Amino acid sequence: MSRQRAIILTFLGALLGLALVASAALGDNPGRRDVNGTIWVANRGGNTIRGFDAATGDVLATVAMRPGSQPGDLAYAKGKLYVAEEFGTPPAIAIVDAGTGEVLSRIFTTGPRPHHVHATAGGNLIAFGEFGTNKIGIIDTHTDALLGEWQASTNPGARSHAAVFSPDGRTVYVANELVNELAALDPVTGEPLWRMDVPFAHELFVAHNGKTAFVSGRVGNALEVVDLERHEIVRSIPLGPMPDTFGLSANEKLLTLSLRGTPAQVAIVNTDTFDYDIVTIGGAGTIAGHQWTSPNGRFTFVAFEGPGGGVAIIDHDEDNAIVQTLDYPGRPHGVDLARP
Repeated sequence: MSRQRAIILTFLGALLGLALVASAALGDNPGRRDVNGTIWVANRGGNTIRGFDAATGDVLATVAMRPGSQPGDLAYAKGKLYVAEEFGTPPAIAIVDAGTGEVLSRIFTTGPRPHHVHATAGGNLIAFGEFGTNKIGIIDTHTDALLGEWQASTNPGARSHAAVFSPDGRTVYVANELVNELAALDPVTGEPLWRMDVPFAHELFVAHNGKTAFVSGRVGNALEVVDLERHEIVRSIPLGPMPDTFGLSANEKLLTLSLRGTPAQVAIVNTDTFDYDIVTIGGAGTIAGHQWTSPNGRFTFVAFEGPGGGVAIIDHDEDNAIVQTLDYPGRPHGVDLARP
């Protein structure tokens, strides 16, 4: 080997060593650098919402909601957080500036419990279930006015639990508990479009192509795959205990499903084969809440309540390992990402 070549190789080796040191110095979670924004979590037990830096887990803000309101869920849209104060007097959707933490206003509802909250892809509309009734509410985020409280089932005994939009925002799908029903409505007018039977329908997630919905049959311990064009169940997967809320990667290959048994667990589902792994995220006496899965399918942030409660961060590229737990005592439940 020539002396000149040896010098070049030594120089390149030194550069590689410096690059590795620099990479390590970027932090304990270099893989989360592509998760930009703030993970917001609603805490029923603390009557607060809290924002964590999605990349580092650092606490950025804790916002007090009304005493006793037990905020259960939230959704981000247009720089604001829409927070379900389920047990407020009266119940309301609180609107919070995601940058400053200021409570801007509240929309008071006629329903007893504004429940799970979802936004359209563009953030123009917010939907929430009025749990305990057969109605949902729709909010226009440009005016922060209630467009209407629409009847999602003809059965007054239905419990309209989750209202989730189609990708184009022109349809809202509603899981009506107790009556085993999935309904489709026009979100602006409330016009019913169609209804179909889905056993124990509880929560749902609409695929990005708008043609498929995943519906959790919580009491029946099953995951139902629904063809939204033919209005029929195309697959039923036994899965429990008590499957609840969803997350889905952008390529739709990885589905996360919170299980509401104890200890707190999450099912990681391969949507090609519908094989799944169960990941335990908490100890005895814990229960999983909602989750947010990063578009690239690498990370899922899952809230859980009980001893040691907070937010577990699962790295799917590392064999579904829990790489960090964000401390948030009480009953953390709803989760969403506010993008910068």
